[in-house]
Order: sequence, then C-alpha cells, then structure tokens
Amino acid sequence: MKILVQGDLGQVAYHVGDEAMAIAAADELRARLQAGIVLLTRDPGQTGELYGTAAIDTLVFPWPPAERSNHLELVRRAARGDRTALPPQDSVWRVIDEVKSADGVLIAGGGNMNSLYGWLLYERAALGLIANELGKPLVVSGQTFGPTLLPQDQQILHELLDYAALVGAREPSSYALGFQMGLGSGKLIRVLDDASFLVPPGSVGAPPGSVGALPGSVGAENPAREGFEYPAGPFIAATFGPESWRDGTRSLAKLGEVLDRAVELTGLPVYLIPHVGHLGQDGQGGDHESHETVLAHSRSGRVHVCPVLPAPAAAALTVASELVLTNRYHPVVFGLAAGVPVVALANDSYSDVRLHGAMGNWGVQDWALPLSSLDIGGFDLAIAEAWTRRAEIREHLDSLRPQIHAVHENWWDAVASIFSATGVEAAKGLGDVVTLESDSEWAKQARGQRAQFRALSGGIASLWTEWDDVRSQRDLLLHERNEALDEKERIVQSRSFRTASMLREGANLLRRVSGGRR
Repeated sequence: MKILVQGDLGQVAYHVGDEAMAIAAADELRARLQAGIVLLTRDPGQTGELYGTAAIDTLVFPWPPAERSNHLELVRRAARGDRTALPPQDSVWRVIDEVKSADGVLIAGGGNMNSLYGWLLYERAALGLIANELGKPLVVSGQTFGPTLLPQDQQILHELLDYAALVGAREPSSYALGFQMGLGSGKLIRVLDDASFLVPPGSVGAPPGSVGALPGSVGAENPAREGFEYPAGPFIAATFGPESWRDGTRSLAKLGEVLDRAVELTGLPVYLIPHVGHLGQDGQGGDHESHETVLAHSRSGRVHVCPVLPAPAAAALTVASELVLTNRYHPVVFGLAAGVPVVALANDSYSDVRLHGAMGNWGVQDWALPLSSLDIGGFDLAIAEAWTRRAEIREHLDSLRPQIHAVHENWWDAVASIFSATGVEAAKGLGDVVTLESDSEWAKQARGQRAQFRALSGGIASLWTEWDDVRSQRDLLLHERNEALDEKERIVQSRSFRTASMLREGANLLRRVSGGRR
C-alpha cells in the first residue's frame, strides 16, 4: 500500500511540533498497514534525510487571502485533467500523480485550519479536493478548528471536512465547531494530538549525560551544538516561543525572572528546549531569540539554552524532565502523555484554546493559564503548586494513560481500516476524564479571566484577519488596475493604434474642410 501524509514539514525554520505530528502519524500507519509512506514537504531533501521516508514537494498557496480562492479553482481544474490550469513545473502535477497511485491520503494533525494561517488551510483543502476528484479515501487527523475563521475560510473548511471519511478534533471547542458545521458523531471523533505518544508509553526519556543518548532521526546525525552539555541529573524543561505580536505583549523578560524563582523553589536547573529554529544552530530567529531574551533576564546562572533538535530527540528530552513550563503546545503534549507535570501560559486566544484543550484531555486544565496570570503572579503560584503536588499529578496522569492510550490506538486502527477497506469497530473517541483541580486563588483568578482574555485577544485576531483580507483585496484591485493601465499604454503605443488615430484625425479634418459633407 501507499499512503500520502500531509503535514507542515520542511519549513525554512524547523518546527518540532509540526514535524512531530506528521512523522508520528506516518509511524502509526506504517505499523498497521505495512504501507509505503510519502510525506508532503517544503524540503523533500531534508525530510527524506531526517526520516528515511519518500518525500515530495507539497502544494504551495499564495499568502494574500484574495489570491487563495482563485488558486484553489486552478487546482480543481488541474485535478480534473486540465493541463493548462497551472504551469508544468507546479508541484500540483506531482501531487496529483502520487494521489492517483496511492491508497489514501492523510492530513496529519495541526493547528492551521483557521484564517490566521489561511494559506495552510487552503493547501489542505486543495489536497482534499484532489483526493475527492480522484476517488481516494481521505482522513483528517488531530486538528484544531478555528477559533478565528472568516466566512469564506469557514466555507472552505466545511468543504474539506465533507470530503473526509473520518475527522479527528483534538479539543472540545474544535469538536463543537465540527458539529456546528454538520459533521455527525460517526465521522467526527474527539482525539488526542497525533504526536502524543511519539515517545512510546513506558519508554524512558533521554538518559542524562550524553548527546548520544538522545534519539535523533533516521539517516541523520544529531545536530547538537558542539560543546553543549545535556542534563546530568534532574531538570526542568522549558520552551517559550515569541511573544504574541498581535497583542503587543512583553512577557519574555518576566519569564526569565520566573525561571530563576523556579530554580530556587526546586533546586533544579532549567533547560530551554527550542521548538522553532534552524537545526543545531543558535541565534537564528524563532525560539533561539526568545530563549536568549529569557536568558538575558535570568540571574541564577542555572538556565541553559539547548540547540534545536529533531522532533524525536526534543520530545525525549522533554519527557525526561521533572517539570515542563511552556507557552508552546507540543511540550504540553509530550509531557502529559509521559506523566510529567506541566504548567502552560497562553499568549493569546488561539494559544489558550489549544493549551487549555490539550491539558483538559488529561484533566489538568487548571494548570493552563492565560497570559494575564503572569503579571499578577499566578504563573509563579501555579508552578509552585505543581511542584508541591508533583507526585499527585504524576499519579493522576499515570492512572489515565491506559484508557487514553487505548482511545489513541483505537483511532489509528479506525484510520487504517479506512485505507485498507476492512471492517473494524468504529472509533470511539475521547470522553470525559477525572479532573485534578486546584482550589487556590491563582486558579480561580485564571478561570475568571479566561472568558475576557479570549474575547479581547480573539477580537484582535479577528480584526487582524479582516484587515489582512481587505488589504489583499485592495492590493488585487490595484494590481488589476495597473495591468489595465499598462495594457492601455501598450495599445496606445502600438503601430496599429497610431495608424488608426492618424486615419481618424484625417477623417475629422476632411469633414471640417468639406463642411461636414461626406
């Protein structure tokens, strides 16, 4: 068999979470179907080298919103056999050929089915319509839907989900939005993030003390920074991405001070594990810069910056920690599945929907806080309580793991049955779990602030996407106007136009001389 898997692979800046979801999904399918996997990626060379898997160029859509719908229709024409729809060198033709020869298409998990990342939504919609046109089964796995969706983008999302035989939503809000769009419970399933068990249950995280102990990736050396020493004992894992630029936050400096207090509280060093940046390099944007800012505001001398590692190694290092602190999504996913206490801080409404949802799947959502908790000391207090109750939290997570892992396995069994056309019991999906709550004031404040935080931040995101849409419409109209003016100028300067103008002037002169007689 052959299955195509769509993820956000091979980006200019390596993204641990995005890579983790796609390769975890590929592993799950390979284990059940013994299928050949073809990964869609922006860098087939890098992806093939890292994971030892066939890889081809993914579909690429324009960033400006006004151009996406037109490009989607061109892809539709191409899928229906119109060889003039797009240039011969466009990646769509290779994708169409691969879909034709495949047994199915999987859109791996992610958080890009919204208007903030509209070009990624349309890339997935295009792959879905190709699969639909060619009669190939499609599964959409482990997604966040929304929360910011322009009307035209929600329509595209609805079309994509209609194509799918099975759809996985990874938090309650996404599940609810799927139902609002008319998906039934037989098709829409509550699931975990695809990469939850990238480090298999029961396996030990990265043993301390040596780079070689970290699992890397097939066919590639571990691109660790020369001379860097990995933890030789217990440690705190932390990952902080850039501040929420749409909301104009200034949080990274405060996080340096928070980490120093965590060091004092626990007696453990902190290792900053970046999730976005160039593999093995420092100071190259993304989390490199965020972590350097955090480090610059730390005074303990016990906060250390790691290089960017391949997804399996980053996950293994994270789950080997005693505590995870983060404003990114996948440290939460890795940590909770391995029983590690996690305290998460959401930058904005989009982040809060995902972090609160992921931690709610394990019944520890009280430790997912809105950004406002940072200013009033709630984040510090949540860290302190997580540390004090760390044995209780681990016991809680460990008690839930068998049933949650069974649901995860059942989901992938159902996905495999779609592609192999075998009859198995339908996917059951996640249900409610026992909740481990906090009665502390910091938790009550966070719960009280959440609705307003999401409303304000979500409003900013909506305004930004609407403005971006209007701006792109304006730019498109200006482009069309300029093309019309250029065409007019070409006509005016053409020989035939000048000849016609001379003949018209001569005719006018003749009419004047003859007194208007013909």
